[in-house]
Amino acid sequence: MRVPSIGQPLDERLIVREGYRLAERMMRDYQDPPSIFAIIGRWVSQVRITVLARH
Repeated sequence: MRVPSIGQPLDERLIVREGYRLAERMMRDYQDPPSIFAIIGRWVSQVRITVLARH
């Protein structure tokens, strides 16, 4: 009589668990790069500040 498998062996579960921990550490401080609109908005505000500072 065969015994049914109860899932992944312990060593495979540990590898998967460590992979999740590694991914969490790598993604902790990740930020999406700014969109083109955000870049243009910052550029316009800097130009505005520069122009207003001259007067």
